[in-house]
Amino acid sequence: MTELPFPAGSGRPLILPWRGSAEALVEAASGHPPLWWLRGSRMRTRRGLMDEWAAAAQFPPHFGGTWDALRDALSDLPEGGAFLVLEADQLFQDAPPAEAEILLAVLRDVREDLAPRPFHLVFQAEPDRFDTLVEGLRALGPD
Repeated sequence: MTELPFPAGSGRPLILPWRGSAEALVEAASGHPPLWWLRGSRMRTRRGLMDEWAAAAQFPPHFGGTWDALRDALSDLPEGGAFLVLEADQLFQDAPPAEAEILLAVLRDVREDLAPRPFHLVFQAEPDRFDTLVEGLRALGPD
């Protein structure tokens, strides 16, 4: 895959899986602002997810680190944007399964809050871990 699959318009997936190296995703994403990078290896727990997202998107100092605070901070993005999650197969590896379901619900709400501004995520995984990532996304249900 050489072109970044950013969706345009409604009816497109909220989360797009990327099979390949982080380097290839970085190359494909150049020139697609607004764009933020997140590291799945730093988001193995809810606390790690909140810290990584706050740092990457430069949330205000009063960011509370709760699900509601995450929704509010993301919904305040003036131009919407795309979040590229490198090593996404590591996301919530040390967290209860319900955390992924809550995150997906929050992300869906943010997409609705930001419409018609763009909001989507690209989840990257190396080829040998890609099928595991896709299975996990399917288990969460359609977006």
